[in-house]
Amino acid sequence: MLVYLLERLRKFLKSIGKKEEKINDLITLTKYKNQSNFSKIIDENYDPLNQINNKFKLASVIGFFYNENKLANLLAVCESLKEITNENEIYILTNTKSSIHQEKMKKGLNEEVKIIPINEIVHNRMLPWYHINVMKELFNNKEITHFLYLEDDILINKSNFAYWLNSRRILKKFNLIPGFVRTEINQKDNEIYAVDFTKENNINKLPKININKNYEFVSHKFPYQGMYLYDRELMNEHLQGPSSNPDCGHGAFDTNFIDPRMINLDLMAKANIGLTYINVPDGFFNRMVTLYNNKKKEIDINCQIKHLSNKYTNLDSHHGNIKLKNAIKK
Repeated sequence: MLVYLLERLRKFLKSIGKKEEKINDLITLTKYKNQSNFSKIIDENYDPLNQINNKFKLASVIGFFYNENKLANLLAVCESLKEITNENEIYILTNTKSSIHQEKMKKGLNEEVKIIPINEIVHNRMLPWYHINVMKELFNNKEITHFLYLEDDILINKSNFAYWLNSRRILKKFNLIPGFVRTEINQKDNEIYAVDFTKENNINKLPKININKNYEFVSHKFPYQGMYLYDRELMNEHLQGPSSNPDCGHGAFDTNFIDPRMINLDLMAKANIGLTYINVPDGFFNRMVTLYNNKKKEIDINCQIKHLSNKYTNLDSHHGNIKLKNAIKK
């Protein structure tokens, strides 16, 4: 009954353009509280770094606007990917046609890293979306078990990957996806900041799934991470659904798939949003959930990914102003 009344209130407020998002959030939290299965212990033995016995093959695609100053970050990203597994295909999409530029990109990279120049880009901001065509080709190779798309300054390590695999096993039945949090180091105080959080969150006021006494997964409203990691099931959903279309989240697309948080994102950023706002379960803000460490009382280190450019927390920016330890706290 309460959800019905809130829905009616939301429609009324939308018609007068006031506080619709707050009502939407209240509806989400009410739906979450109406479900009782999330407070139970789900897996007493869960640990983000449990040994992974299953064999996997990772295909990684990186979008890179050529810039010599960013080559060091690109090399670091590729080196970290190679440490995850020997079964790793890496592809770099770039806007440069220069053979000199491409030789500079190859310097220090493994010979097996493939550089794909996009010769006729409709618009520079469309470059990240060309990765969809590459992913479609890679998906035809059934030996590939996991697919990763990331910006050129997002560093994913072996622990991050293990966290995702262990967490996906649990979250799959809830139709949720393990999320990451981009971090930067502030040069003034040498502390870690959560790049994409624009306000502090109280964990007791967020939807969450209790795993065991040490961990829980938390749903929050700042899921942007500059990348996505999917298994074959999720990749198929992405490629076959609206999220693989650049128009997803725009007025030109089916309004059923528009989310206020998507509309405000840049076209380039939307290339890695993927399934974040598609088929969201009742009681959650989006499909992504973040691992919270109850012992340390902060976002777990294994779902933290480094934003190597460190450009937000060290500049006057709307982002990068919330310390990681305060992003989600009790």
